[in-house]
Parts: sequence; structure tokens; C-alpha cells
Amino acid sequence: METIPTPTNFNVKDMTESSKNVNATLKVIEIGDVKDIKSQFGDKRVCEVKVADATGCILLSLWDDQIGKIAAGDTISIQNGYISVVRNSMRLNIGKYGKMLLSEEALTDVNTELNMSDKHVEQPERPRRAFGGGGGGSGGSGGYGSMYGNGNRNFSGGFRRGGDSRGQDKRGGDKRGGRGRR
Repeated sequence: METIPTPTNFNVKDMTESSKNVNATLKVIEIGDVKDIKSQFGDKRVCEVKVADATGCILLSLWDDQIGKIAAGDTISIQNGYISVVRNSMRLNIGKYGKMLLSEEALTDVNTELNMSDKHVEQPERPRRAFGGGGGGSGGSGGYGSMYGNGNRNFSGGFRRGGDSRGQDKRGGDKRGGRGRR
């Protein structure tokens, strides 16, 4: 892993649930166990790592190929990280647009007493997705009928090749086939 200096624009104690574009220099305190999880994107692996600076500590979530790249005692620079909320607890993430690099300077003075991941964060309620038939406009019943208007299955107008509304062909015979009316 390459080492470069990274400007720090976030101290751990100043991170909030809406922090984005986080650049921080942090010391790796403790590496947790790797867990296998099932998500909407398939099977994933995650490892939570406790990281700290002089102002406090927070859990850093490492995903899949990020796991195993750092060790306890390393000083790392996070570039373009962000905060997510998992079960009402803040987590620092690197994401696909961020980077995690070994830092040139070692952090020696760290605060592990103020753990920002221990702070309870209220999550906004997620919008619920509707599965199934869907609504048919204003009070419609869903299903195929709602695709053509108000949910009624009377498709009069537009589907006949001519003739009148009683199923009569212009030639006078019954459209339904056979010998005419019975």
C-alpha cells in the first residue's frame, strides 16, 4: 500500500451521521472478526475496525477486498470517506470513491474514551416500497385493468375492427365465428 500525506479535515469527535467527504488520519486500535452477511447485492464480508485520533474513536467498516490490508497499530489516512448508520450506531466507511492509505506520520496520542459509535443515532424511517399489484390510480384495484384507466375491465372503443358494440361484424355476421346468431 502506498504512503502519502493526507490533509485531515475531520476529527473523530466532529463526525456526525451526515458527514461526507471525510479525510482523516487515524490509528488502528483493534480489528474485529470478519463476518459473512447476505445483502441485496449478494454475499459480502465485513470487518469492523476500531480507529482513533486525539479526539475520539469510531468503528470503521471494511468490506471484502479492504479486509486484511491494515494491522493494529498502523496509522492510516482515509480519503473521501463517509458516515453510515447501522442499527442506530455510526460507522466510518471508505466506499467505492474513497481510499485507505498507510500514513507517513504515526499517531501516538489517541482518545479511546469517547467512542462515537456508542452514541445512539436516530435513523429516519425508510420509505416503504410497495410490492405486488400496485395501485390503479385513484382508488383503482391494481392488476391489468389499471393499465388501461380506472381499473374497469370494459375496454369498449378502440379494440374492434368495425361493426357495432354488440359483436356484429360489418358484413352482418357474428364476429365470434360460427353461423351467425343462435
